[in-house]
Amino acid sequence: MPTNLITLGSPAVGLADPDALHADLGPEHPSRTGLLLVEVTTDGDDVVRAARIQPGFNHRSAEKLFELRDYRQVLMLADRHDWHSPFSGELGAALVCEHLMGLVPPQRATWLRTVLAEQARTTSHLAHLSAVCFLTGEEELAADLRALRSTGRELVLAISGNRVHPMLNRLGGLALDVPAGRLEQVAEWMDQAADLAGRLVEVLASSGLGRGLGIVDAALVDDFGLSGPVAAASGLQRDLRLRNPYLCYDRMAEQLSAGFDPHSPGDAAARFRELCRQVDISSRLVRRCTEELAALDGPVDTKLSKIIKIPESEAYLAIEAPWGMAGFHLVSRAGTTPWRLKLRTPSFANVQALEQVLVGTPLQQVDVVLASLGWTNGDLDK
Repeated sequence: MPTNLITLGSPAVGLADPDALHADLGPEHPSRTGLLLVEVTTDGDDVVRAARIQPGFNHRSAEKLFELRDYRQVLMLADRHDWHSPFSGELGAALVCEHLMGLVPPQRATWLRTVLAEQARTTSHLAHLSAVCFLTGEEELAADLRALRSTGRELVLAISGNRVHPMLNRLGGLALDVPAGRLEQVAEWMDQAADLAGRLVEVLASSGLGRGLGIVDAALVDDFGLSGPVAAASGLQRDLRLRNPYLCYDRMAEQLSAGFDPHSPGDAAARFRELCRQVDISSRLVRRCTEELAALDGPVDTKLSKIIKIPESEAYLAIEAPWGMAGFHLVSRAGTTPWRLKLRTPSFANVQALEQVLVGTPLQQVDVVLASLGWTNGDLDK
C-alpha cells in the first residue's frame, strides 16, 4: 500500500521533500505556520488505512523555561504558549499560583477575567473556523471573518496595548481595569461573531462539509483524553466551566448548556458546528458579564511584595481552553521560581487522536478532518 507524506500550511512553508502532498487550510487557519507532518498509508482506492503524525518541530522547552522565571515572568511566558488564545495561558498560570498562595483576586477582576477569557476563546475559534470558508469557497464570508478577527485584535490593542499578547493577568488580578465603553465594544464584537457563526452553520448545512468524516465516538474520547468542543461534538459534556467551575462560570450554567446535543454524531461537520455553538455561548456569557460589571466597582489588582515566593507545595489546576482541558501542575520548593510547571495541552491530545481519526478518510478529504480537530503549534509542541 502506498505511503504519502502530507505537509500543512503555506506552500512556502514545508519540512518535507518536494514530492510530499500539501494540505492548505487557508490563510487565516492556525496551521498556516506549517510545522506538522502527516504520514498516511492508503489502499488502492486512496482511502487512509494508517496514519502517523510527526509534531515537535516547534519545540521551545517552555516547561523548562518556566523553571528559570520568577512568578511574574512565568505569566509572560505562558502568554506566548497558545498564541491564538494567549489570555488562556496566562490565566491558567495565574490561577494555579494564586491557589497555592491562598490569594483571592477582587471580584471585579474575576468578572473581567471571564470576559477576556471568552473573547480569547472566540478569537481562537474564528481562526479555526476560517477553514470552513476556505474549503467551501465562501469568499464573502471569508472576508467578513477576516475583518472581524482584525477588529478583535484592535480591541485587544485598545485594552492592553498589544494586538496579540495582552499580558493582562497579574498574580491577584489584572494589570489594569477595562472601562465601561471598551466592555461594551467587546460585547458588540462578540455579538457580531455570534452572527457570523450562525452564517457558518448555514454554510455547513448546505455544503455538507465534513459530514460522515473523521468520526470520534465516546470510546475514542476517553482513550485519548479528548475534551472541549471535540467531546461535545461526540455528545459528551466535558466542559470544565460546567463540571468544575472557576472564575464566574458557576453563575452561568444556563448559558453554558444552551444548544448542547447529547446525540451529536461526532463527525467533522459536528465539530465545526460545535465551534460555532461555542462562539454563540461566549457571546451570551460576555453579555451577562457586562451586565454584572456595570454595577460592580472596586479594584482589579492585589498589592503584593516585590519578591514573590510560593510556599512549598504543589497543585494541579485545569481550565477550559478553546480546545478543551488545559492543565497546569505547579510544584513549589518555596523559592522565587517554580521547581516544576508541567502543562497538559488539548492540542497534543487532539493531534495524537488524529492517527486513529484519519483512518477510513478518503485521501482527498484528509484536509477537512485535519481542520475539524484543532491545534495550535505553540500549544502542541510546547
